[in-house]
Parts: sequence; structure tokens; C-alpha cells
Amino acid sequence: MKTINQNYINGEFKKINSTESLTLKNPTTEENIAQIYLSTPPEMNEAIECAAHAFESFSKTSIDERMNILQRIHDELLQQEDILIDLAVLEFGATIMTTKRRTKNAINLFLTIKEELKHYDFVKKDADSITIKEGVGVIGVIIPWNANLAHLCSNIAPAIALGCTLVIKPSEFNALETEAFLECLHRANVPKGVVNVVHGTGDVVGNVLTKHPLVNAISFIGSTKTGKIIFENSAKTIKRMTLELGGKSPTILLEDANLQEVIPHVLSSAYSNSGQACHAGSRLLVPQSKLAEVERLLIEHINRLKIGDPKDKETQIGPMINLTQFNTVQSYIKSGIDDGAKLLCGGLGKVEGFDKGYFVKPTVFICHNQTLKIVQEEIFGPVLCVLPYESEQEALVMANNTIFGLSAYVFSNNETKALEFAKQIRSGRVLINTSSSKAKHPPFGGMKQSGLGRMGGRYSMDAFCEIKSILF
Repeated sequence: MKTINQNYINGEFKKINSTESLTLKNPTTEENIAQIYLSTPPEMNEAIECAAHAFESFSKTSIDERMNILQRIHDELLQQEDILIDLAVLEFGATIMTTKRRTKNAINLFLTIKEELKHYDFVKKDADSITIKEGVGVIGVIIPWNANLAHLCSNIAPAIALGCTLVIKPSEFNALETEAFLECLHRANVPKGVVNVVHGTGDVVGNVLTKHPLVNAISFIGSTKTGKIIFENSAKTIKRMTLELGGKSPTILLEDANLQEVIPHVLSSAYSNSGQACHAGSRLLVPQSKLAEVERLLIEHINRLKIGDPKDKETQIGPMINLTQFNTVQSYIKSGIDDGAKLLCGGLGKVEGFDKGYFVKPTVFICHNQTLKIVQEEIFGPVLCVLPYESEQEALVMANNTIFGLSAYVFSNNETKALEFAKQIRSGRVLINTSSSKAKHPPFGGMKQSGLGRMGGRYSMDAFCEIKSILF
């Protein structure tokens, strides 16, 4: 079992001054794999002060210097790609094929941002004014456990491009992958104080980060509940905010959708990352006249899903990250049963044949009541709620009947019709006739209580900018 007992502050690995620790388990086998020590507020304060000091000089570096840093980080990560993949599978339980794809995209993001930096419009001159975009300053970053490397890269790359510095509190449940990432960052010779990482819990070191007066902006990815706390903390010093929060995304099958073709997309979205994904299409809206056929096809396709060891390239659904998350999902399934929703498949308990590992049965409920807890709240597990509708106007109302607005999915044989429907959904992202898009770095973020701001390629750079006008 490996011990993680160091932060990365001011370009150095520094021992954590605490005796409090957390034991991490392999979610597939429940074996102990690491012990992570948890930092104290003084260590977070030190990291913030180093980042603020580093910003004074780093903000003045040239575009070429920053492009070189982005290239060096990319190259170091690329050399360790297989290790990063193995660690993500080990400590999170993400399936190997999903992890490979996500890791490659995360590493390549440094090249994408480098290319954006070549053409980024930092200065715009008019006859009587100059408009300047400049880095916001010190960015506090708090990220979750469900896509650790992707979230690290999506914040670090644009921040460096703009000459900002960062203090990051990663999830304590991804300590092994974070450590491997930091070793790559260190070998890339990133200037001291530009990227600082402090291990610890949100209520201790995260709380310091969101309140500290030297932190100019906060980038948070996680639950809406935690996002509200961070928003309140940050408001006291008017920090710039980027919040990518929870979702309860609708998948709408319009009357003319080809059900045979669509159901695999439905399950791919609903059970993405074993259901541990903010964008998961966890509410399925179907015409009442097609409900029986949809039920049959869902059972048929779910019975084909391969659940098991995430290292197996054939596996489609792995475990929950830990016992806490397993129990949370179980409580939601019990709630659905107790509230009278029809249990189509799945249900309580572990998957048959898995005595070890936090494996949840892929579950489907048929819900005729939109107010149920399982319909309205983000579950973050492989649980799909099917809601029948009588008309497409009713389907639109149902799709928007949520506090969330992160993602949505629309399926129809008529793309023009699907597009018109998609335009009326209150969501930051809508996918048409697919559960995954090949679009390169579109803006990503939510409406309503799914967040503030947008990330992705150039939009990530815009999120970390201040705009200054100089007038004549």
C-alpha cells in the first residue's frame, strides 16, 4: 500500500504536516491501495501565498514561453499515459476503454490550448480605445473524483496559457493518479508557484481556498449542493466564478425515433462512467404509445451489458468509487421502490456473482410521477428513470421540469424537428441523435442550478480572463 504524504507547493514536494489520513480502497476488490494524508489550513495558506507571488512574474511571460510550457507538460504526460490510465482504473474503477479515451483527450488538451494561444485575441484596438484581455490572477480549483486527469488538465492548460497561477484541491480519492500527474508536471519544469496542489478535504482546506482574499477566481466541478457553499464563500470577496455542477439530464425520444437504433445510445448516456457522470441522461422521456416496446428493448439491451473488472476491455459498467457512493445509490433505489415507482430491472444489492467490489445493478424505474426523489435528484449511479408522455409539448415541459440544465439528448428521424425541439430545452448542451459528439471543444457548462460559465477550448481561456478598456 502506497503512502501519499506530500503536497506540491512552489515547485517542490513538501511533506504534509498532519497525522490525519484516509485509506483508499480498490473499488473492484475492496483491497487497501493507498493512505493519503490530509493537509491543514496553514498549508493551504502557504500554497495561496506562493501562487500570488508567482503571478507577479508569470503574468509577464511571453506567449512563446507559455506555449513551450504547455508543450513540455503534454510531452511528459504522454510518456506516462499508460501509468495514468492504470492508476485511474485502479483507484476509481473506471472502465479501461473509457479511461483510455478520456486520458488521451486530457493530454491532448495542452496542444489544443497551445494552438488557441497562437491566435488568441489579447488586444483589440479601435479608433478611441484599446480592449485588453488579461489573466484573472490566482485561480482556486476544486475538482471531483469522477474524471480527475481531465479536470486537472482542463483547468491547468488555459490558466497557464493566460499567465495565471493555480492552487488546486483535487479529490482525496484520486491521490495516486494526482501524484503521478504532479511528477510529470515537475519534470516539465513549470515555473515555481504556477501550479500548487494541496491534498485534503473540502471542509478544511477547500474552505480556506474559497474564502482567501488572495484568490481571484474559483473553478469548481462537483455537486450543486457543494457549489452553493462555494458560491457563498467566494461572494464575500467577489471572486470570479466558474461552476460546473450537477445534472438530471433528459433523453427525449420523439414519436418518430427508431427505437432499435436509439436504445444503445440511451444506455450509453444513462450509464456513462457507470452512472457517475454529471451529464448522464438519467431521465428517459418516451411516448406513452411506445412505452411497452421501450421497456422490452431496455431489458434486452441491459441483459447484454458486461459488468465487471474495469481492466477488462469488454467491461461496460464498473463499480462505484467507494462504499459511501455505493450506499448512496442504494438509498436512492430503495427510495424509488418505497415511493411506488415500477422497478423494471436491477434493484437493491450488489450484482449477482460479485461478493467483492462496489457493483450496483443497472437499474431502471418506470415513473408516472415527476415529483419522485429519484426523478428530481442527481443519483450519480446506474439508475435510469423512464417517464411516459402523451404529446411532444408535454415532453418539452417535462424535460425542463428540473432545477438542473447541464445536458440533454434528443432522438428523432427528422433532424430538423429534433433541432427545433432542442432549441427549446433549457440546457447548456443538447446532443441530437447521439450520446457522444465528435465536436472539438464546444463550450460546456450548465443553465439554472447546473452552474455558471463555460469551459472547453477557447471558452476555458475566456473563463479565466479579465477585460480591461483603455480609452482615449
